[in-house]
Amino acid sequence: MSTAPPIEPAAPPANRGCWKAALLGCGGAAVLCVAALIGLGVYIQKKPTAVTDLLMDRVRSGYATDVTDADKSDLDSAYADFRTALEEKRVRKEDMEKVRDAVKLGRVVGRDEVHELTRVFREASANARGRAAEGGGPRERAPAPRPPVRPTPVP
Repeated sequence: MSTAPPIEPAAPPANRGCWKAALLGCGGAAVLCVAALIGLGVYIQKKPTAVTDLLMDRVRSGYATDVTDADKSDLDSAYADFRTALEEKRVRKEDMEKVRDAVKLGRVVGRDEVHELTRVFREASANARGRAAEGGGPRERAPAPRPPVRPTPVP
């Protein structure tokens, strides 16, 4: 027989609720992230020019050495027209997608890319002008045509 006292199992730690605290903390952070993304989406819908201005700042800071001053001024002029149409909400979704596809961020912007971007901005502006001439802007919708009124026959 042994004279050593028996070894008792260690008591479980008093703080076993770390998962609950972690889930509550992460859940709160997730709610804040979703709210921030929704807020960003609403801001971009109300001020799409903020995004395009940011894109153009990136393009301007990445001009290659072969881009001439005339190319830069043509691009700025085309962008100014595009920006005006965008503020008036006359730019079509397809044209916005073309602009998004034409802008290449994170590298040097060559002369061919400047010409392509200028062309895309001019096409989008021209489409917006045509849309305004038709009265097809989002704020100016033509009333639905009414069927002709026929006189009631008299018996």
